[in-house]
Amino acid sequence: MKVAFLTEMGFAGKISSDHPNMRTEFAWMHALQADHYTITDYSQVKDFDAVIIIFPKGRVYLDAAGSRLLNEVNPVTNILASNFVEVLKQSNKKVYYMQEGPHWWFNDYELVDQINFYNMVGSCDGIFAHNESDTAYYKGVYPGIPVHVMPTLMIDDIVQNIIPTHEDKVIVGGNFARWYGGFESFIVAREFDVPIWGQTSHAMREGESQLINHLPRVMWTDWMKQLSTFKYAIHLMPTVAAGTFSLNCAYFGIPCIGNEKVDTQRMCHPDLGVDVSDVAKARELAKRLVEDRAFYAQCSAAAKQMYKVYYTKELYTQTLLGIL
Repeated sequence: MKVAFLTEMGFAGKISSDHPNMRTEFAWMHALQADHYTITDYSQVKDFDAVIIIFPKGRVYLDAAGSRLLNEVNPVTNILASNFVEVLKQSNKKVYYMQEGPHWWFNDYELVDQINFYNMVGSCDGIFAHNESDTAYYKGVYPGIPVHVMPTLMIDDIVQNIIPTHEDKVIVGGNFARWYGGFESFIVAREFDVPIWGQTSHAMREGESQLINHLPRVMWTDWMKQLSTFKYAIHLMPTVAAGTFSLNCAYFGIPCIGNEKVDTQRMCHPDLGVDVSDVAKARELAKRLVEDRAFYAQCSAAAKQMYKVYYTKELYTQTLLGIL
């Protein structure tokens, strides 16, 4: 089966198993032996059995009324106003939309772009969602269009020899911004009474370094090396998306307290999923991980085992090819 992915990334070709930045979308492409095209080059995409569109989110700015999209920074408007899905359907067998970020992201577009986005997704042959919790939304907004979950994926070819050390330190999954829930994660992380670390990203707030240590921005391979040194993880991220942080932690058997609506959290860390507003429960779980060695060992072993049960490359490929 010939598969193509369209994203905002500016390259064409395939992804090798030793790619140093094997993020989720790269893992998907590699597993399906797919070709990648920049979305603006859609007219060049022909003769594929399935074309999967990962539409660019665009950038937003905040004002007193909330968030709005900066269309002039990302050419979302021009793409949405075109008939690119219909052009793709003329030269390829099936065209699918793949969720990017939370399912509600397009609500921050200007109204005309919201309508065009709705029509764009509605003209596809099927929809892929990140999580089971997202599928009800898409089935309600687009009744009659098939909706499936595209499982988050890791390709571990170049990280499988990393031996986790589980040192006495905790990592929070995001910075101090609403999107990542970093402040709440920090509150819970203090229960571990070990050094607290976080990631460096565009969402960092001034003064974070006074509260936590920061890992530098690195390629995915180096990120996995850094992550393997942690004993605990906490990610009270209210934004329901791909769940790569929970999955990466599960791979190394790092117990992660996180959002129960995210599939990778719910399936790989079954005893550690919480409603992200339930900070009290998250703190209780953190205390238990510290005080109850058997509980920690149980959560660590379950994470590694559930990763192998639900998130292998072989299972992903079998699932996706069955759908496509």
